[in-house]
Amino acid sequence: MPKARHWRLAAAAIAAVGLLLGCSLAGYTPQAAEGLEEAPTAVFTNYSHTVVVRGKRNFVLAAARAELYESAKRTTLEGVTFSEYDPDSGELLSLGQAESAVYHTDTKDAEFSGSVRLESKRQDAVLQGEYLRWIDKDKRLEGRLDRTVTVSRADGSRVSGAGFEADARKRSFAFRESVEGRIESKAEAK
Repeated sequence: MPKARHWRLAAAAIAAVGLLLGCSLAGYTPQAAEGLEEAPTAVFTNYSHTVVVRGKRNFVLAAARAELYESAKRTTLEGVTFSEYDPDSGELLSLGQAESAVYHTDTKDAEFSGSVRLESKRQDAVLQGEYLRWIDKDKRLEGRLDRTVTVSRADGSRVSGAGFEADARKRSFAFRESVEGRIESKAEAK
């Protein structure tokens, strides 16, 4: 089952995206975004951001495209990947990817869509789905009732369902509908 590492990964991804807002740009050309009322304040392509802790990389975020919408208080990202490292050992702790993400700068909430995948190396757990939303004030990750989320481990455990909800503070998760899967016990795995 996923532990706090997944939720720390989501929080770290959200924090790293928030750092985009601190960038100052000279000579950028805003481009109109399809279906949006305002043009982006800034546009980045092949964006990469690294967070360094105690002189070593801790978090790396990359996106094929990032658009900042200052007055709408959001940043959109396309082709998102992120990795979290132990700043002391350099060990890869977790990684993730999503086809797209929207970071809401006023609430620090984020929405991940497309092929969303979060993997914790230490917890040996993978979380996959088409849509996940991080609610920062509650430290909660949730899916939608019309989308399936799957949690799996290398031991063969795999649980899927709709209406995924995870509480990072309690280190727990649940599904509201259509739950199915298999949990391998240590006795069965031998």
